[in-house]
Amino acid sequence: MTSIMNGETEEPMTDAALSYPFARDDACPFAPPAAYQRLRETEPITKVRLYDGREAWMFTRYEDIRTVLAHPAVSAETLAEDFPFLNPADKVSKRAQSFQRWDDPRHAERRRKLMPYFTIKRIERMRPRVRGMIEHFYGELIDAGPPADLVGKLALAIPSTVACDLLGVDYADHTFFETRFAVRLDRDSSAEQVRAANAELVEYVDRVVRSKYGQRNEDLLGRFVNDHVETGEVTHEDAVIDANLLLLAGHETTANMIALGTLALLEHPGELARIQRDKSLVPMAVEELLRYLTISQSMGVRLAKDDFEVSGCPIHAGDGLIVPVAAANYDDSVFGSPHTLDLSRPEARRHLTFGYGTHGCLGQPLARMELAEVFSTIFDRLPGLRADIPLDRVDFKKQAVFYGLRSLPVSWDDDAARTRRAARQEKGD
Repeated sequence: MTSIMNGETEEPMTDAALSYPFARDDACPFAPPAAYQRLRETEPITKVRLYDGREAWMFTRYEDIRTVLAHPAVSAETLAEDFPFLNPADKVSKRAQSFQRWDDPRHAERRRKLMPYFTIKRIERMRPRVRGMIEHFYGELIDAGPPADLVGKLALAIPSTVACDLLGVDYADHTFFETRFAVRLDRDSSAEQVRAANAELVEYVDRVVRSKYGQRNEDLLGRFVNDHVETGEVTHEDAVIDANLLLLAGHETTANMIALGTLALLEHPGELARIQRDKSLVPMAVEELLRYLTISQSMGVRLAKDDFEVSGCPIHAGDGLIVPVAAANYDDSVFGSPHTLDLSRPEARRHLTFGYGTHGCLGQPLARMELAEVFSTIFDRLPGLRADIPLDRVDFKKQAVFYGLRSLPVSWDDDAARTRRAARQEKGD
């Protein structure tokens, strides 16, 4: 029988304990489930039970997870009959496949059409504009004064604005799409709730895409329509599905990282002081926060389409595969003392938060840039920033696909913030 170590004793792991997804532990809200570490030490490749009683292979070692994510015998296609969904709502939301759920060569062909919009050079050209957007929201916070909800007023507002600006979506609609995406990403949502949210989102994005036809567009969706949809290379229906994905990915993941990353830094004042003293550490700090927090809670799900082996374990066609990147990011054979937040960790960039292989996150240069801009400025613009509630009262999104905070009431030194804002306005910044 599969077993795990519990302190210094070994106890049998019950069927209930092997049901997946695992719950995060209350002891440290920033860390992934402790079960990943226990399994890595005892049964690094093991079977777990899904909601419908089916079993799937789960991997908890860094190298095994990379192997599976990059293996040509592994499929991301959710339309496959045997795909291992994690709950009934997943089965509904993933029936309309974006390109990210296609396999190569079809996936690679569509990805090549989108990659020019996310090159590092293009993202760097966006930096001044993004910086201005961030300053706008700082200004609104300072003008209103504390207290404020960091999530709603900053963490969600910034990436939603950036995503809308990039894609050519009206930011006035942000509440509409944010609330519908929240339903889709909540693992407690019923299949019917997800179906309804999906229908509303598809109808909305369909209107956005249609508005781009026959126009000389500069935004990403508009140019994609001009270059690939109006030419007949990409169908309208596929463009709508992909636009839906880009709008979701463009705001939800970065919003969670801003909120959760700010809270993690407040809870580690020594590490915060380091990047306050030396802003050149910020890019490395972003990588470590991406590793340490690993907001993806249930995205690493695949299906074997052919037989292959992982570390001597035979995998057969039709087997479900669970590859939690959070487990990889806490593998102590790669990341020493993984439960320690170390903003100068040299190996931090090896994290798998953005995935690995051909399906790695297309928008990661944009996410890195936004996070670096926020974490290099937020504690200067809002001096004395602090949470107004203790850590054990923070409302974490434990049942969401992407981990984060529902809200975070904060305060700051208002007089100091207003003085600094006035000085920046006088200088014309």
